[in-house]
Amino acid sequence: MERRTFVKLSAYTAIVLALPFAEGCSDGTGTAASQPWLFSHIVDAKTISEAGQAYRKLVPAEDDKAGLEKLLLGSNPSADKKQIQQMLDSRVVDDFKSDKTVTVSGWVLSVTEARQCALFSILNS
Repeated sequence: MERRTFVKLSAYTAIVLALPFAEGCSDGTGTAASQPWLFSHIVDAKTISEAGQAYRKLVPAEDDKAGLEKLLLGSNPSADKKQIQQMLDSRVVDDFKSDKTVTVSGWVLSVTEARQCALFSILNS
């Protein structure tokens, strides 16, 4: 691992561990699926929206609310917010483990996080 990558990952980990377990930049709009929990603790809503817009341009086939909700929620759209968040957090970890990442607006995000950002940008535009 390159030193630069190690330093960035170490800083990222320190930030995440230092943050309280709260809802981040959630403003009460949107759904649980549109709140990239971890990413929202290190950036503001504007950055999430910009990343979402960039992902929608990168993957035009996923540029609609219904399609993104289906990809994120699958067959369980009626689960409560906590269950949805746990499912998505697990999927984010799995994405990173299996190298399912995408670079949008200078951020390396899991595909799940990028989709959440895309949904966030649609709901808040």
